[in-house]
Amino acid sequence: MSEISIVTAFFDIGRKDWKGFERDNSTYANYFKFWARVKNHLIVYTEPKMAEQVKKIRADYGLLDKTTVIVIEDVRTVDNYVYKLINTAISNKLAVKYRRHPWMPEACNPMYNYVTYLKAHLTADAINRGLITTKTVAWIDFGFNHSGATYPKSEEFAVTLTDKGLSDKIHIFAVDELDDTPIFEIVRNMHTYIAGAVTIAPVSLWQELADLYRQAAISLGQCGFADDDQTLAVMAYRAKPELFEVHQMDNMYAALDIFQDVHWTKIETKQYKKIRMQAQKLLYKEKQYGAGLKLFFKYLWLKIQRK
Repeated sequence: MSEISIVTAFFDIGRKDWKGFERDNSTYANYFKFWARVKNHLIVYTEPKMAEQVKKIRADYGLLDKTTVIVIEDVRTVDNYVYKLINTAISNKLAVKYRRHPWMPEACNPMYNYVTYLKAHLTADAINRGLITTKTVAWIDFGFNHSGATYPKSEEFAVTLTDKGLSDKIHIFAVDELDDTPIFEIVRNMHTYIAGAVTIAPVSLWQELADLYRQAAISLGQCGFADDDQTLAVMAYRAKPELFEVHQMDNMYAALDIFQDVHWTKIETKQYKKIRMQAQKLLYKEKQYGAGLKLFFKYLWLKIQRK
């Protein structure tokens, strides 16, 4: 059992102006502050205007000496070839209209897809720079847990996460069972299989994961498509399933349950949300429209009752 390292990143991609998905930089800073008291070595990739704020947040917790901030002036230059492929795909109105929810960021915003693609790339970069001295590295989203959506007590993050009980695999976290639905159909119906907020792997596997993500992003781009890291993760898994250990969960942020030596207070997924997920599975995967619609209307009723 030994301590792990953590990599995360934040880049302003203009989300404060996205109608229905508005989150400004201060919102993300608060999300980060909620979990930033974790005592592990934390590597943060970010832009100049956020760098000092990241350092201050960690310093306020007495953790500046366990923090490395990598400043990137223009994130598009990190992998400009993939950025251009994604941008070209989403510039095509037919590709956007193909998506079930064309207004969602993964359908219409190239920077959103690009920065989510970079998760594995940046983690591998931290390793290649010699910044990692541990055997295991976790990617955790900068906005992870949305200030208590799943783990409501910020003080419980003042712990050291370790690799106790973790296999030497790439650990990914699924909110639905992986199947053989064609990738073009996953892109079209925008069904989520893998939650991308957390990925954990040995140092030795991160570059291979980054290569698999890049191969997936390029393959999609060459077909005129683009998607976020959730679909890239499915493609990476299908390419080399032997590298992965898949953990099933019913909550997009529940991945930290994998750390066996930490007790987390947890907000369980509401029953109506579980019913919604079951309805989506019946409607979009299994094509059982009668049963799916019945569950969907039950979900709507329970949600209305909750309000």
